[in-house]
Amino acid sequence: MVRLAPPPRHPDEFFTPSWDAESNRPVVDGKYHDPKTGELRPAIGRQFAGPPAVDIIITNLHEESCGRVYRAQLPFRVERLLVWIMGVVEDRKLQLDSLNATPYAIRVVLAHELTGGEFTEVASTMAKGILYQEGPVKRDDFVA
Repeated sequence: MVRLAPPPRHPDEFFTPSWDAESNRPVVDGKYHDPKTGELRPAIGRQFAGPPAVDIIITNLHEESCGRVYRAQLPFRVERLLVWIMGVVEDRKLQLDSLNATPYAIRVVLAHELTGGEFTEVASTMAKGILYQEGPVKRDDFVA
């Protein structure tokens, strides 16, 4: 049985293939190539969105939420995600320690006083809030 891709939730979203988490191989027609045995196996385990999805990792240096890491893979162009993430930083007046971006990865390190719960909420908004935005993300969405 082949799983059909769900319809996009956002106009900027695009299709990304699933990858088998254990083998770190792409899933095609519900199967993956097992590098240990050389066999094609059904993909029934945990999966993640692979390239061209963007891998996002967000951490915070502040002691109350230090050690927490938020990770997500999203099917958007890195430019769209950067506009969204930096809009959240600006809107919430967050202190940013560093930001690194490549075509398929974004790493955000905050240096802001946040409790563990606050960090989780902020990181979730930074990483996945774009999914609940209607219409394309534009810089004007964050300018008062």
